[in-house]
Amino acid sequence: MQSIARLKFVFAGLLLLQTLGISAQTWPTKPIKLITSAAPGGIVDIYARRHQPHLQAELGQPIMVENKPGASGAIAGDAAAKSDADGHTLFMGSQNELGLIGQLGVPVRYDPVKDFSVVGLTIAGYPILMVNSQLGIKTVPELVAYMKAKNTPADCGGSGTATVGHFVCAAFAVRTGTKMQYVPYKSNVAAMTDAASGQVQLVSAFYSEVAPFIATGKLIALGVFGATRLPLLPNVPTMEEQGLKDLELQSYTVYAVPTGTPVVAQRKLNAAILKAANHPDVMDKVKVAGGVYFDMNLEETQAWQKRIQSRWNNIVQETGIKLEK
Repeated sequence: MQSIARLKFVFAGLLLLQTLGISAQTWPTKPIKLITSAAPGGIVDIYARRHQPHLQAELGQPIMVENKPGASGAIAGDAAAKSDADGHTLFMGSQNELGLIGQLGVPVRYDPVKDFSVVGLTIAGYPILMVNSQLGIKTVPELVAYMKAKNTPADCGGSGTATVGHFVCAAFAVRTGTKMQYVPYKSNVAAMTDAASGQVQLVSAFYSEVAPFIATGKLIALGVFGATRLPLLPNVPTMEEQGLKDLELQSYTVYAVPTGTPVVAQRKLNAAILKAANHPDVMDKVKVAGGVYFDMNLEETQAWQKRIQSRWNNIVQETGIKLEK
């Protein structure tokens, strides 16, 4: 009897392996849902829809973009995390949804780290710190000297609380031992408009937002919070070049899948994302926005995201920033 039971067990195992092999070869078998926390027309939504036709061509199935904005990304993150881990759900998330959201005081019903596996990079970006040109400041050391001599908090504007701009202003103050008063705006454009007119002294944003203000000469770009200089701003040094080491605040958007998604599906997704991201009409958008992109396989992507996310986690602890409830 034991021998018969053992044979049945072995036979069932072989059937399971055969089924898994077939599903791995035929995946994907139905449309793929792409969940994003961006509202329709937002920058992340734009990238999702730029990638969409190229991902469809590579994977042979429709890509259905689902916008789930709200709760600082928690709504989209929760929906994606609770989806079936069969490779037919993609999540386009950032450092917020995939790491920071719980630390910022936002109630979440999923684990940003344990519930996802990252499968591909969409775009990364380096924020830029700028100063009103009327102050006559051209470098970070000059700014630090000015702020310490003034001995009163400098106003630094950005779009909302616990955004990249907020972290930039707060982290800069902590690392330089200076005083900074963060001024939240509804958008970076509003913050830069006030900075250009002198209502606030400093502002932080990304290249696509700051370019018009730099062109008019009303704002001076002091430094880039990245590993390298931006190709579109070759004369603006990084923070590390100006003496502030380990102050790389690289914003990113990546594709992720629910944990447990078969590795074979993750690898196919990674390959499709690489091809989509390198398509001319996608790469042109990245370059015009002043963004950066790296070709990385599955393992490289996951290691890169963990490294960058660890930096963000440290910055949250260092600055003590929380989202307003």
